[in-house]
Amino acid sequence: MNARRFSQRWPLLHNHCARRSQLRIGTRAALKNADGSEQTLDQYINNGAVDGCVVVHAGKIVYEKYPTIQRDDLHIIMSVTKAVVLTALAILEDQGKIDLEKPVETFLPELKGSDWAGTRLRDLVDMRSGMEGVETGNDAYRNSKHKQFQLEATLGWQPRTAAELPEAARRGDLFGMLRTIKRERPAGEKWAYTSSNTIVIGEIVSRVFGKSLADTISDLIWSKMGAEHDAILTENERGHPVSGAGMAATLRDVARFGLLFTKNPPAGQSRVLSDAIVKRIFAGSGNQRTPDEHGMLPLTYEWDMISNKGELVKGGWAGQLVYINRDKDVVVAWFGTNQNANPPLEPLPCRIIANTFF
Repeated sequence: MNARRFSQRWPLLHNHCARRSQLRIGTRAALKNADGSEQTLDQYINNGAVDGCVVVHAGKIVYEKYPTIQRDDLHIIMSVTKAVVLTALAILEDQGKIDLEKPVETFLPELKGSDWAGTRLRDLVDMRSGMEGVETGNDAYRNSKHKQFQLEATLGWQPRTAAELPEAARRGDLFGMLRTIKRERPAGEKWAYTSSNTIVIGEIVSRVFGKSLADTISDLIWSKMGAEHDAILTENERGHPVSGAGMAATLRDVARFGLLFTKNPPAGQSRVLSDAIVKRIFAGSGNQRTPDEHGMLPLTYEWDMISNKGELVKGGWAGQLVYINRDKDVVVAWFGTNQNANPPLEPLPCRIIANTFF
């Protein structure tokens, strides 16, 4: 499996955390456990599963810890990759180069005659394609009969010697493998987390821009946002990127990506996202355009949480996360590594950080 680099441009995110502010956030953030006990942010971060955490307020780092890695290490960000890929798509949409109402085969003729045909790009962007391969548990990544496992094998992330794989998966033939994915329900009907949606979107973004997906992201985002370091995106031997999970970057650069969505990006940062893009994300696209009883807005552009408090969240397997709070001008970025094969779900204390200190 290969890796392709994104290019960086210049550093912008300054470390503004005096020791006093580090201690204030680290020792006073009360995180409640299920048993009613409390722990500080420093204690939480040193629990063994956290590789790094950075908190940015008003464009300046106010907390930063790396229990298991170095500050400049590239770390896999898993499904946080989706947010980067969908941001590139939103920029192309803003430029009038992509129409979400068009069916996917308009951009990828290879999918004509498959069950993907006729599915609006809009439905992939909203995770409502209706295609099989929904990731509702670990079986999606461990069972070679599951379409997500087969997709990962095609891209070089699972063994191609596994039983039950389509021949296209064994050859690394992405479009051949995508054509084996069948429709389970009408498009647009139900939200269901399915990474094949992102894989198709990644191919469309690359095709429309006329460059590899890594070079596209580099030109549209990474080279303009003030990144300190190159990032990398894995791809298989045929050049198809793992656009649903294959990006690796430094934690500070993930935080810089989050800053693009704040109301007041750091002075000197290039204008990467228009107000129209952010407005579309918070406006949603389904029937539910108003918050539910928990303040949650319809999910679109493959974000995991969008709230009426100006929050955006995208998480990734094993504890990767970017949290953006536009109202409080806060970004939290998080790296992690599972300590066992079946880790418990632990809510990361991003809201507590934002609400307690800012």
